[in-house]
This record gives sequence, C-alpha cells and structure tokens, in this order.
Amino acid sequence: MAQAIVAHVYDVRLEELLGCKRGCRRAALARQVAMYLSHTALGISVADVARAFMRRRSTAYHALRHVEDLRDDPDIDRTLATLETMLAAAGGPA
Repeated sequence: MAQAIVAHVYDVRLEELLGCKRGCRRAALARQVAMYLSHTALGISVADVARAFMRRRSTAYHALRHVEDLRDDPDIDRTLATLETMLAAAGGPA
C-alpha cells in the first residue's frame, strides 16, 4: 500500500521502487520514503521492509535514518505527514 501511494505522489513507476537498480534520484528518494512509511506508519519490521523492497536490511536501516533526518525540512515533514494520513485513510495503522 505504501509503495503504491508513494509512487503516485512522487510520480515514479512502481517498478522503479522495486527494481534492482538505484534508478534516478527521485525514484531512490521515493523508495526510501516508502520504506520509511512501511516501517513507521504501517509497523512492518525492518527485515520485512527490506524483503518487500528486495534490499538488504542495512539498506532499509539507512533509508529509515535518511528519511528521519530529512524530516528536519518543514516541506518534507509536511509531505510525510500527508502520506501518513493517506495511509491511515487507506486502512493502514496510524
């Protein structure tokens, strides 16, 4: 669910989020955001997030830390809050 919502908001194809390559910068950020939301908003374990995105657990941890650091930017924080609200409205845990 997080993958589809983030792909739509960041205007990235779902295949780019799940692909083995890093892809463009926007796709990489969208993937990190989707990983972050999967863990924080949906409560999925880091190991399961890594598996869902076909990445290593260390990569998932890096994404979580990176996005958490990005939340210092008010615009990014606002976007993440909106995405969290969208996930909650779509039926995911708050």
